[in-house]
Amino acid sequence: MTTASKPLLPAAVVVDDHPLFRAALATLVQTLYPDAHVVCAGTAEEGLAAREASDEFRLVLLDFRLPTLNGAEAVRAFCKRFERAAVVVVSGSEDRREGDAAMRAGASAFLHKTDSMETLAQALRSVLAGRPVAPNWEQADGGAMFAQAGADLTARQLEILAMVCQGLNNKEIGLRLGLAHITVKIHVSAIFRVLGVVNRTQAALAARRLGLPQS
Repeated sequence: MTTASKPLLPAAVVVDDHPLFRAALATLVQTLYPDAHVVCAGTAEEGLAAREASDEFRLVLLDFRLPTLNGAEAVRAFCKRFERAAVVVVSGSEDRREGDAAMRAGASAFLHKTDSMETLAQALRSVLAGRPVAPNWEQADGGAMFAQAGADLTARQLEILAMVCQGLNNKEIGLRLGLAHITVKIHVSAIFRVLGVVNRTQAALAARRLGLPQS
């Protein structure tokens, strides 16, 4: 297969200890991306072991409450192991603390098992396009806190944040804006502090909630 014809989603792993729901998620992925190779696992350990077979994984669908390794610890493990993949948590819980913990741990989305297949499909398309999906309650809340955070960012920081949302690293941002690498790093750290986030994925989520331009 040539580079030009390479599928958007070469491979995905679905990790859930409920066989029927695991199969439903796998079917959804294969319906959306017929060329994708989908691996199913019933435990976090099985899912992590799948990484040894390929470096083509671009998506992980992960249950938050698994036997043994689970929760935010599991999210961190999958983000580290599948460094090129978007980790999407699909949980039976609507506990905001779990959703917040998953997003802080690096998840690209926190979805509910009660969500419709169309909602899940839209979320998968979004994260695979590089756009994280905020938990439903964050989308509903809007958030005066984030509006205030946006007001506290300088024009230059807003410009840099938009580039972060595009997936540019600090070096690329510096080259585009004519800034030293250390200057960009300082700005990015300040952006994280103002938004109350700890990584670029969370910064992109905050930018979406603020309605900031991302291109």
